[in-house]
Amino acid sequence: MRSRTKKIVAAVSVLMVVALLAYGSVLVLIVKGINDRPESLPKITAYAHGKTIEIEPAGYCTIDLSQCAQVGDISELDVPAGYPLQLSLSNDVSSERWALLAVYEDADGNQTGEPRLFEADEAKAVTVESSKDPLKQLVGVEIHLAVSNNQGVLIWSVKTA
Repeated sequence: MRSRTKKIVAAVSVLMVVALLAYGSVLVLIVKGINDRPESLPKITAYAHGKTIEIEPAGYCTIDLSQCAQVGDISELDVPAGYPLQLSLSNDVSSERWALLAVYEDADGNQTGEPRLFEADEAKAVTVESSKDPLKQLVGVEIHLAVSNNQGVLIWSVKTA
């Protein structure tokens, strides 16, 4: 390679490393800010088969979901086959656009997701049906909410089986 080409490749490489470090630093700062004030994060209430739990955000991801950081735990709630899972969202969540992903598993362990998008103020509560069919068991649900001017996504996650 010629000397000029080598300099250009080196400069582009340095710029890419700097951009990656800046991107990672912003993600760390946002997650640190979330962890410093966990009481201000919205919660979701989940109910199934006589039991109620409050779900706190489990993760924070970049808007494209390419990088994520754990900010809490995945919640667990037993949802027997054939019983519904009911979710009640705080105004902080329901007053924005949000998404729900219900994950089902067949007898072979293959998982499929059924996403639903909700517009702002479309629903403050939602029921996720489970099936009595062993070929389609509800194994988990995620709620996604874009935050900070679409700079990231908060994720609430509940394992149901």
